[in-house]
Amino acid sequence: MDLYPLLQMTNINKSFATVRVLQDVCFNLLAGEVHALVGENGAGKSTLMKILGGIYSRDSGDILIDGKEANITDVPTARGYGISIIHQELMLAPNLSVAENVFLGREIRTNLGLVDIAEMGKKAQRMLDGFDLPIRATDKINQLNIAQRQMIEIVRSTCFGAKIIVMDEPTSSLSEKEVNVLFDAIFRLKKSGVGIIYISHRMSELDVVA
Repeated sequence: MDLYPLLQMTNINKSFATVRVLQDVCFNLLAGEVHALVGENGAGKSTLMKILGGIYSRDSGDILIDGKEANITDVPTARGYGISIIHQELMLAPNLSVAENVFLGREIRTNLGLVDIAEMGKKAQRMLDGFDLPIRATDKINQLNIAQRQMIEIVRSTCFGAKIIVMDEPTSSLSEKEVNVLFDAIFRLKKSGVGIIYISHRMSELDVVA
């Protein structure tokens, strides 16, 4: 039986007006791999990942997930393929609880169609406990520090079966202790078979996460 990389991006091209940003770019990612993506500003890293995440459309090229062609047209489509991007500017609702953020846009509902806060809280707490996080599902996001908020983004990604997670400069605002918490989470994701694309300018981190 043929074995395929989790992700294959082949001959990806993208231009904005007359400026060519990507030219015949190829990128592969294996399951359970942390693949570092490095390069100076303007090299096209973010553009390539935005194409993967459905934010930009590619001009040409192929994307395969698990060896099958993926027609990624927008962000919801990308999520449907199990792709999640954790941006530098975290996309969380600060006045909502952790559980409400984890299930935001995909709320659990009762038979009457009402949002089931209790059930979301139970499931969110189990996921938090699975990462050994000292966070309660009822905590408000604005009560958490930056590292904890990043962990909520990771929990939210894994909650709905993300198998490819892009982390864009994830340690840029973290202390050394908080970085270690993030790395622990990355190791757990690797063991579960999740492929991680790790964008960073900090070369010293790459040997640790790889």
